[in-house]
Amino acid sequence: MKLTETLLHKAAPYPVVAFDVLDTLIKRDAARPTDLFAMLGADFAKARTRAETEARAAKRGEVTLADIYARPCMAGYDPAAERAAELACAVPNLPVLQAARALHAQGKRIYYISDMYLPKAQLDAMLQKCGYTFLDGGFVSADYGVQKRSGKLFGVFLRETNTRAQDVLFIGDSWRADVAGAALGGIRAWHLPTQELPREGLPAGAVAAFTANRLSRFSGAEAYGFSVLGPLAVAYCQWLYAQAQQHPGARLFFLARDMYLMRQVYALLYPGEATAYLQVSRRSLCPLLLAQKQWDLLLTALPRQSLTGAQIAAYCGTACPPEQQAESYDLKHAPDTARSLLQTLAPPTDADAVSAYLARQNLRAGDILVDIGSGGTTQMLLQALCGIPLHGCQLSCDDRLRGRLSEAETAVFLFDGQPAPLLYWAGQPMLERLISEDVGATIGYTQTAQDITVRQAPQQPTALLAALQQGALRFAESWQASFLQALTIPPAAAVAPFLRLVGQPTAGETALLGDLTVEDGGVYPLAAPRKAGYYLTHARQAGRDFSAARWKIGFLKRLAPLPLPYDRLYARLKNKS
Repeated sequence: MKLTETLLHKAAPYPVVAFDVLDTLIKRDAARPTDLFAMLGADFAKARTRAETEARAAKRGEVTLADIYARPCMAGYDPAAERAAELACAVPNLPVLQAARALHAQGKRIYYISDMYLPKAQLDAMLQKCGYTFLDGGFVSADYGVQKRSGKLFGVFLRETNTRAQDVLFIGDSWRADVAGAALGGIRAWHLPTQELPREGLPAGAVAAFTANRLSRFSGAEAYGFSVLGPLAVAYCQWLYAQAQQHPGARLFFLARDMYLMRQVYALLYPGEATAYLQVSRRSLCPLLLAQKQWDLLLTALPRQSLTGAQIAAYCGTACPPEQQAESYDLKHAPDTARSLLQTLAPPTDADAVSAYLARQNLRAGDILVDIGSGGTTQMLLQALCGIPLHGCQLSCDDRLRGRLSEAETAVFLFDGQPAPLLYWAGQPMLERLISEDVGATIGYTQTAQDITVRQAPQQPTALLAALQQGALRFAESWQASFLQALTIPPAAAVAPFLRLVGQPTAGETALLGDLTVEDGGVYPLAAPRKAGYYLTHARQAGRDFSAARWKIGFLKRLAPLPLPYDRLYARLKNKS
């Protein structure tokens, strides 16, 4: 909106406004033109790049697409494929489109002027596709043999439209070709600011370009969902699909609540693939573990924190002996201290309901369990309770995983299957909340003669979460409808926007997300500090609030919104602790 308003203000005094085409009126879903060639094949990209270099060396002035395809190295290639790819990759630069429409509605004449080897008919088709149906004409260097950068194409434009130079404002993204070239032609120009995209090429550059080209359609939480959650969810689901192809006959079971958004995205990308939603949690499995006296697994299933005897008994669906109700057990550092307590607990009442729910899911050997992951605990518990081997597909893992499950039993998407780095864990509680179903945790099951129902902890829906997830779904829908839909997004490119958010958040991002709460054996805020002045007289409270925050980098940034390397500060604090 701000860019649109700026363009309208700049163009107000001029009866004629002309625009550059690529990276001004329209954009490509590619960081560089050579990325578009690469999408058509490595051999084609090599030949195409060589042919253009040779054509420019052999001809003075602008070359045409016909000149390029006339080179011997392009024998056997059809320019129609490149033209089709250009058309498919073209998307409108929405703020500029809105400004151009408004200027046309004001009665101004609107043209385009482009240094381009593509023929005018091709550019016209791309512009029509992108909504530029109102232009008064266009001038392409390939048609005239002269370029903008020399100023000569601007001269052609002025002569053929019978326009005075002082009546024209030209808008383009290149300082050399657009601003300096227009000046050589006697025309006033305004430089259009552009976003710098990754230069590493495919596929990271294409993902970044695709996201940037559409981000102005969204605002607030939906924009963050589109740009941060969207690439990660699509990439993970692409990987899941590939994993499923390696296990013919296996069914995908997405674990509630963490994999709720991932399942929705998977259904958008692969509508013909059936999946299941497994509403289990470690807590919901504890009664059956207690009934089977699987003490080691039960200790693993309990939260890794300090709990009283009464709290442990509640997790297991039973009551605690009165003399042990208030006793505290450190399940994180000394979990075995609770073993004697577990052995004194009364048989749980819900164990049969757990068994019945699992039986109804009809898990079979080799089925795929889709989990956000860390140590593979849920997979380990289900394998033991169901007596079958499963294949785990986790988003990430920590160093516990390979001590429990082999690489044949589970695969990990992020970080080459290695334990995730510190920065990821600094934001993992936030990620888990953002992609989870916005309902309470599964705490057990109720069995009747007719049915088995899932019991969930009470939780109020959060509008912010719905908007974030809607943004991710919009990314998946747009990706599936784009020229890039066959491109596999690599893990590094997929998780990069999230890691940037975690480690280098803006003040706006911390304000948007910081008040969200997450569950971690209790309910804690992500990043909700009090006013800095309060902590000047309540230093101990600052320590308690910082300890409670589950996004500590966000806490620091929100407390002191300064341009500081909070990710590195957090790493130093973490290493010291």
